Amino acid sequence: MALRVYEGSRIMLDIYNVLDAISEIVYVSDAETHEILYINEAGKKILGDCLGETCYKLFHGKSAECTNCPCLNGEGLSEYIRENVMPEKAYIIKHKDTVWDGKKAYLDIAFDITNTEEIQKRLEQRLDMEHILVSCMVEMHKNKPFEESFTNLLGIIGKYFEADKIFVFSYDENKLSNVFEWNNNGVNQRAEELKSLDSNIVDKWLPTYDSNENVILNNVEDLKEISVEAYHQAVKSGVQRLVASPIADNGKIIGFIGASNLPEEKFSQIVTFFDALDYFVASMVIREKSARKLRELSYVDSLTGLYNRNKFTEDTERIMRGRNCGLGVLYMDLNGLKEINDKSGHCGGDCALKDIASVIVESFGKECSYRVGGDEFVVLRYDTNDKEFTAKVTAFRNLISEMKYKVSIGFHYSKDSSDIDEVIKIADEKMYQDKKYYYRNNGQSARYRFYNDTFVSFSTQEKLKKLIQEERFVIWFQPRFSAIDGEFCGSEALIRYFDEDDTIVSPMDFIPAMEYNETVHMIDLYVFRHVCEYISGWIEAGKNIKPVSVNISHCTIVRPNFMENLMDIWFDYNIPKDSIVIEVSEDKVKGGLSDVLDKIVELKNNGFHIAIDNYGAKYADLFLFSEVKFDTLKLDRELVHKLETDEKTCMISKSVIDICKNYNISVVAEGVENEKEYDILKEMGCDEAQGYLFDKPMSWNRFEEKYL
Repeated sequence: MALRVYEGSRIMLDIYNVLDAISEIVYVSDAETHEILYINEAGKKILGDCLGETCYKLFHGKSAECTNCPCLNGEGLSEYIRENVMPEKAYIIKHKDTVWDGKKAYLDIAFDITNTEEIQKRLEQRLDMEHILVSCMVEMHKNKPFEESFTNLLGIIGKYFEADKIFVFSYDENKLSNVFEWNNNGVNQRAEELKSLDSNIVDKWLPTYDSNENVILNNVEDLKEISVEAYHQAVKSGVQRLVASPIADNGKIIGFIGASNLPEEKFSQIVTFFDALDYFVASMVIREKSARKLRELSYVDSLTGLYNRNKFTEDTERIMRGRNCGLGVLYMDLNGLKEINDKSGHCGGDCALKDIASVIVESFGKECSYRVGGDEFVVLRYDTNDKEFTAKVTAFRNLISEMKYKVSIGFHYSKDSSDIDEVIKIADEKMYQDKKYYYRNNGQSARYRFYNDTFVSFSTQEKLKKLIQEERFVIWFQPRFSAIDGEFCGSEALIRYFDEDDTIVSPMDFIPAMEYNETVHMIDLYVFRHVCEYISGWIEAGKNIKPVSVNISHCTIVRPNFMENLMDIWFDYNIPKDSIVIEVSEDKVKGGLSDVLDKIVELKNNGFHIAIDNYGAKYADLFLFSEVKFDTLKLDRELVHKLETDEKTCMISKSVIDICKNYNISVVAEGVENEKEYDILKEMGCDEAQGYLFDKPMSWNRFEEKYL
């Protein structure tokens, strides 16, 4: 089966090429089905083209998933040893949670350690230092992070040979990188002065390495003849004597392992020891290179080629810990991405994002540019000054203004880079102010009529959480009454929002915004918790409580942890479940509620009463009665308002009420505003009614005083 590469996506092709170039087995499996989604060329040579097979069958010959699979521990990044049935080998597995082609997946790289025992035997035969070798092998197989284990291994070698430092360099594409280092001073980290060693030093040593010989410098002065720069760096780091042994893979030099300032009488011993460790250390260097390539892949946004949020988070932490200097942050957001997707398809939206990314790179360079969200980008300009940064932002604005897409921009400069979180926060807030200005001054489609100041306030969970903490949301209650005797029989909990001017905002003006931004679950669960708290208090006070209805958005119900979150709240108060009714709106989903059937069944099985809200607002779907088990049907106010003037509406409403009678479902009419509507509903057999004819929504304390 050929790998699917999206048209025009060189980035995905590059990813495949990188993975195929890795000599170890790399594969991606679906997190839910465990089917192999991708395997690199090294894997195909051993396992064949196994796309679509399950990992447990492929590697273990099992017919069901492994219950003790380390991938299921939820840690996201892990490492473990696995013995396979097919092929009959042992591997160290480097595992990472990822997303592949839009699916949650597992990315694994397998390092063959089958020959470890053979390597150990060969070392023991050639050397009279069994205890050192065993210690090294044991250290590498401990359940520790790979880099920690290998640094400890270098420490075992360094202490035995009385060296100041043991270090490993990798050599790749004329780049010399200090990948591991041990120091006898206890500071086990890669030395900054060694990280930038002149790569020419390797070129000078290659003839020696090619002859399978080692480089031995009894006096650091001899280094001058090879590289003056390397000599000065060596002197700076205190190197007096040096031994370096090549690390080869299939005859190609890929790096070297070295020791500094060990006693001269130990030179020949450590050279022999390094020679014996060649295969083992080569595997470690190759492994580190592969891990580095995988890390690089995890830092790149596959659509735009910019760095992603993972790299953004890491770089902000690095800047915070680094040298304090000037920092400029530019935050930007592509306006109306969803509208672009609706009009031009997702290909149109993708093109817009890539075009914006190209201008960002042109203006600031790729090394400081990030895509941190669906339509959000950030630039971090470290070690700059205010004038230079502002000039670049101005030039960027000019380029963006010539594009057909509109971008909201916010930027901030600070001389104190250690306070990077505050700088980012200010730039973010300025960007949202710019977005508010844009939507105030540009015409909006009906779909985007909510994208105003209120919309922006609810755009992220952090912003909404802050508003909740500020108690800007309050819960009001509107009573319901029996259509038979007019007695109070229950209520509906309604959310209200007080804006910055303390003006009451109707849920009609902010719930759609929350649903659009996928933050509505926070307010739904907030209301549910407070209603449970009110009911618990009323019961404790001996009040005559009646069922309270709570609206739950379709967006909330379909969230993975909805039932768990709901039940956690209920357990906190343990109120009678028949004292609360879960309302699900019928008009939110085209074609009815078919995609939430399972959740409604689960709610019913947990003892909650279910009401279908807004029935008849759009669909009046009879599918509900055959497929959904619910307790109450609420006729939408638009349906109720047509009863006086539209005979067809009356016939439909009467038929629906009759069906409900047959199914023992109670019917509540919403938005009843006059006696004529009420009389028609009573004549039809409607059970309950609510609306301004009876009473308007009111604060909880007023409701308690009047009805409980």
